[in-house]
Amino acid sequence: MLASRHERSLAGGRRAARVDRAARGVVGFAWAAPLVRLADAPPLVIASLRLVLAALPLLAVSALRRREELRLLGGRDAALLALAGLALAGYVGFWTASVQDTSIAAATAIIATQPLIVGFGAWVALGEQPTRALLIGIAIAAGGALVLAGADLGDGVSLRGDAFAALGAVCASIYLVAGRRIRARLSNVSYFALANASAAIVLLLALAASGESLLGWGAEAYVLIALLALLPQLIGHGAFTWALGYLPAAVVAVAALGEPVGATVIGATLLDEPPTLPEALGAALLLVGVFVALRGGLRLGAREDGDGTPS
Repeated sequence: MLASRHERSLAGGRRAARVDRAARGVVGFAWAAPLVRLADAPPLVIASLRLVLAALPLLAVSALRRREELRLLGGRDAALLALAGLALAGYVGFWTASVQDTSIAAATAIIATQPLIVGFGAWVALGEQPTRALLIGIAIAAGGALVLAGADLGDGVSLRGDAFAALGAVCASIYLVAGRRIRARLSNVSYFALANASAAIVLLLALAASGESLLGWGAEAYVLIALLALLPQLIGHGAFTWALGYLPAAVVAVAALGEPVGATVIGATLLDEPPTLPEALGAALLLVGVFVALRGGLRLGAREDGDGTPS
């Protein structure tokens, strides 16, 4: 009896530590939009440097500690990694552009719809039966998207930013699905290193094609981009990628809903950019829709995954 209580206590402590780490990831994520807004450089420069600076230390650690794991990668793994890297590049690139064109509240709320996109895509492309919660969540989120779009009508730049955020959410969804498959065979550090490196290469090629330069943007811009690599990328994305190995995906997705709230608070205090009433209402509806859709998945994940330890 005492041993059983002790084991339950230890398991509860491990779960609490994992949720705490995911929560710290939310704090890192929340700084992404304000830092992008403050960095005085084009979106492709910000996005590519963010990924390059994040990839370098990850590749070094992976090469030193996971060399044998990298040697065992097969062709299918390489294809999934290439897809994940391409999707990550699209996610970071489109979302960075969106933050410069639309409000922080809109950009972060739209990007948080990834779980709905994954569920909708599985329904349409794979014929998977949607849950009632997913359908209700999609309906609520669609209402939120209409409110946000209505708030931006007449402002072509803001509408373009909303569209960029939606494209970023689609890319993020592809990244999540590809990552979920490859994470079963790769450690967190190796997967994250290779995904960031391949995404950085894609964005550097796009930067070269655009004619923009990585140089000449001022010391302050480079410091802010370095903070982007550290806080949202290494701490934020890193914590969430790690958490996917230990917690049900639905739990991680619900934790991610804290990002728009944190980003909006930081934007309002640091950048004097409080959301307008329509923006706040639209963003709130989007997040409620995502949460409603995830409730069923959260319960299902808890039943299937037990204490959340990896098998």
